[in-house]
Amino acid sequence: MSRPGRGEGWITFSVFGLVVMATWTLAIKYLAPLLWAAAERAAGRPVEAAPIMWDFWWVAHLVLATLLWRRHPLAWLTGAVVAVAEIAIVTVKLAVYIRQPDLSFWKLLWLTNKMYVLAFFVVFLALLLKRGKP
Repeated sequence: MSRPGRGEGWITFSVFGLVVMATWTLAIKYLAPLLWAAAERAAGRPVEAAPIMWDFWWVAHLVLATLLWRRHPLAWLTGAVVAVAEIAIVTVKLAVYIRQPDLSFWKLLWLTNKMYVLAFFVVFLALLLKRGKP
């Protein structure tokens, strides 16, 4: 596996950011709700279902991280498409959320994730456009 060369620290930054994003998404959207539901049941409190926030963008983030790390020819195009899609989707979701904010624990977890995703992909897209297609 090749490693970033001189002047390619942005790739390492991007891969790290994508892996953190995927891990964070899995932890707050799947693991935390499942552990909460298990704890509630263990305490004898009724729980209808774990409040899992179904989201499979983490797969796309890990695929993109792999493509970037390996300097795959499709990395730039995939990165641009994922970044534009994520920015558009998260912007719409945040606009809807701001119109009627929900300050519950689960929605605040969701909000922190969306803020990270938006900030990351705005910076990532700027880096892609600055570097140009390889």
